[in-house]
Amino acid sequence: MRKVLGALAAGAVFIAVPSAAQTAGKTVQLSKVVMDTETPIKGKIKGGTLCVFPSKWKLNGEKKTQDYERFDRLFSERMKARGFAPITTSADMFAGASDQNKADYLFGATVKPDTINLCSSVNGEKGDMILIVDWQVYDRAAQKVVATTTTTATSRQEKFSHQGLTAMFDQAFVANLDVLVEEGKVEPYIGKAGARPAEPAPEPVPATTAAKK
Repeated sequence: MRKVLGALAAGAVFIAVPSAAQTAGKTVQLSKVVMDTETPIKGKIKGGTLCVFPSKWKLNGEKKTQDYERFDRLFSERMKARGFAPITTSADMFAGASDQNKADYLFGATVKPDTINLCSSVNGEKGDMILIVDWQVYDRAAQKVVATTTTTATSRQEKFSHQGLTAMFDQAFVANLDVLVEEGKVEPYIGKAGARPAEPAPEPVPATTAAKK
């Protein structure tokens, strides 16, 4: 259980709507992520490679700020893949010294694990998760929160991995970010939603090879 709690701990800042022209080139930045476990988590924890002996989740109800660098990387990589302009400062030791590295819009997230079905063994963890995220978006120019919304997304770890629970949480966070963008919740502020990043295309078959089939 101590390992499970550690993995969770290793994983909030959104009424005038600007015009499309005003949103062009707007930068975005993750400001803060808070873990909220005040609502009891549904699901089961099972043990061993056969996933037996299920038990209920037992966590202290609290709200705790999460590792910024971890989530800043997830946020920045995904927003860049979607065609937005993220600003990342997690590697900058002096990022707080001035406002020059702050984006036009700051995003904050309160993450709430809703359901976790986890199997934990000597080979790591696998399972599935439902994660709820309460988002807020702060307009630095207007100096106010301009949008608040809630998203829900899932993730699944099919094989045992020693970073299985962390991977599930990261995947669910990124999936919630996709939902946020694709539902158009932030489009009025940071611009038109991009398409979901596509999986790498298969290698094309050479014409000579195709002709032999």
